[in-house]
Amino acid sequence: MKTSRRLSENEKHVICRKLRETIGTEKVKDDELVLITYASDISPVPPQKPSFVIFPENRDDVVTVLQTANEYKIPITVMSAGVNVVGACIPEQDGIVIDLRRMNRIIEINTDSGYAVVEPGVNFDRFSAALADKGFRCAIPTAPGGASPLGNYISRPSGSLANRHLDCIQDLEVVLPDGTFFNTGSAQFPNVSSHLRYGPFPDLAGLFLCAYGTLGVITKAALKIYPINESNRVNLAAFEKFGNAVDFVKELINHNIPEHCIIWNWQLFKAFEVGLIDGEYKIPPETRLDPRKPPKGVPYNIVSTFMSGYEESMRTNDRICSKVAARYGGKVLSKKEAQAVVPGGVAGWTELYGKYRPVEPTFFGLGRYLAWIVFTEPKVVKELEKWAVEEFSKFKTPPVCYYSQPFDFGRSMFFRIFCFPDPKNQKLVDHIVNKYRQMYEVAMKRYGGVPMRVKSGYPALGLVGGYGKALTRIKKAFDPNNILSPNMRIYEEVTL
Repeated sequence: MKTSRRLSENEKHVICRKLRETIGTEKVKDDELVLITYASDISPVPPQKPSFVIFPENRDDVVTVLQTANEYKIPITVMSAGVNVVGACIPEQDGIVIDLRRMNRIIEINTDSGYAVVEPGVNFDRFSAALADKGFRCAIPTAPGGASPLGNYISRPSGSLANRHLDCIQDLEVVLPDGTFFNTGSAQFPNVSSHLRYGPFPDLAGLFLCAYGTLGVITKAALKIYPINESNRVNLAAFEKFGNAVDFVKELINHNIPEHCIIWNWQLFKAFEVGLIDGEYKIPPETRLDPRKPPKGVPYNIVSTFMSGYEESMRTNDRICSKVAARYGGKVLSKKEAQAVVPGGVAGWTELYGKYRPVEPTFFGLGRYLAWIVFTEPKVVKELEKWAVEEFSKFKTPPVCYYSQPFDFGRSMFFRIFCFPDPKNQKLVDHIVNKYRQMYEVAMKRYGGVPMRVKSGYPALGLVGGYGKALTRIKKAFDPNNILSPNMRIYEEVTL
């Protein structure tokens, strides 16, 4: 698709004046210091400086900015919290960044229909605290509390309810480049709330999930919420083989026991103990060992099984977990055993699952976080794990950390593996990023794997035949000037 153009200095002055006159001077920033801070995120994608950063405070502000950008064909990059690891928040050179942090209202918490209406600037810390006051919770990802629920959910989260409740979106309010705005769910009708996502018309919400801001700007969403039950458990089971851990998880799911399971590799759960102790940054020595060979007394994998319900059912489920773990060569850890083996994990899992609160990762200080993520079928994830750990071991950047979890009652298995190269060693960072693409090719061909998210145009729409052509037609209809997130490079290789 044709991409947006570069602006002259005179055009920049005209556009800046026009925006300040229409939405307010304090909402439009073009000073150098601000622009530089928006040129990069924590991804390895090269930085690019925008011409303007806009801080809208409501939907009408967003409509005005999009209409202006569409008139002048200026590329737009949208961010809500900026906690991003795939480069989605890095703007086009000389483009506009729309920072939605000032749109941070929790508009409604509907405990009857089980949804909350929020703006993009609301973060998990505020959202989960507000829900807890009402006796409710939300799906919480392995992300910091400053991350945006809306931003996370529209990218298909790997969160704490993904086993049963894969899609957290109930209704979206979307603005198109020409200023058209609409709701995707039942709130599309006058005087109707967001209690229903589907019908009587086609489900447009799905178009904007995993679209990375390329089809419209989401200014509000109804997100699914869930009541906090009488009791909960985080059951921990240890296994010496990843395949056995997968079998354990699958059997529990087939009997509808867990709300959520995660299989953690040993270097990741030891990395939970990274942190400041007595003013000094401490790194457990085990994280520097060969990831294929855990030290004596440290299990290769620990499965955290989250369950909630009535206390009577929790006691029964604990016994079931012990029985099933033994069937696959594993062992449920007592509280004392868990505290001895993985104290950092116990603390984090208690917060994340037991108290429904986000956990701040401590291991980002180990180096440059570079993640590789795929979905595949349960029957092949066992072989994929062996291959991926071998490949990551070649990078010589310990620790090699991964976790795997079932999605949608185990129909698909999520697998995220990551390492921490020295951020000053750009040659090594570039090598790993290039190697990741080769690994995605192998994962798709050998293991039937699907990458979780698009990263700078990969995987290409050209790989998916008619689907790519159909999506490109929708893109042209919604955004004919290609101003929305051209930095994602999604549509470049498809022509009609």
